[in-house]
Amino acid sequence: MHMFPKTKKSFGQNWLVDKDAIKKIVESSGVKKGDNVLEIGPGTGVITEELVKIGANITVVELDFDLIEPLRNKFGDKINIIHGDILKISMSDFSHLKPYKLVSALPYNITSKVLRKFLVTSDAPEKITFVLQNEVVDRIVASPPNMSLLSVVCQIYSKCKKVCVVPSDSFHPEPKVDSAIVTLELIKDENILNKEGVISIAKIGFSSRRKQLHKNLLSITKLETKQIKELLIGIDLSEKVRAQELTVDEWVKIAQKLT
Repeated sequence: MHMFPKTKKSFGQNWLVDKDAIKKIVESSGVKKGDNVLEIGPGTGVITEELVKIGANITVVELDFDLIEPLRNKFGDKINIIHGDILKISMSDFSHLKPYKLVSALPYNITSKVLRKFLVTSDAPEKITFVLQNEVVDRIVASPPNMSLLSVVCQIYSKCKKVCVVPSDSFHPEPKVDSAIVTLELIKDENILNKEGVISIAKIGFSSRRKQLHKNLLSITKLETKQIKELLIGIDLSEKVRAQELTVDEWVKIAQKLT
């Protein structure tokens, strides 16, 4: 039986062991020979190994010090290893990689923070390929009436696609839930000048999901209820619409009207 390093709960570690899933991740990433790739949390290096075979220029960021030496022994100078916390490393440290692709079987507990960090920066990757909790992937790629703030953030910055489910038995030890592969291709859309402004309005919109949107928006505008309802009707929405029923384009239209 294959011996795996002991997992650490504090790092949210589960080793990916399914060869088909590993190949699917690399295939979905679209990484080609000579591409710059950043991998977060390489763990035992199973995805890294496939990327090395392609001939990519790979930088990995690993938080668990106990995994650094085994990765060095396995790959030597074929990869660049950074020991550190991806959430604390400055994005400017990756600016020399541009253009680059981001790949990771990400620990579930840092998903939202990592997505936010890499989507909103000027040093963003061209494409992100992640293995995440299946339920989170469904939230990322959601459409009305099942939108959430996470789907708005991801979809305003990128084209999101769920590739396939990765069953829980693809990992060791086996987690309690299935995972899925998701790709996010970054959009260079200059028509939306203030994406963060749109997101901040969406954040207010989602602040009380049970309330109709016009009630939530009252707190950020001097407009009265009647005027907000008219604004919503003016962009072909119901005055009773709720936040989860809006597309990203509709959030952009609301932001343009309110700012």
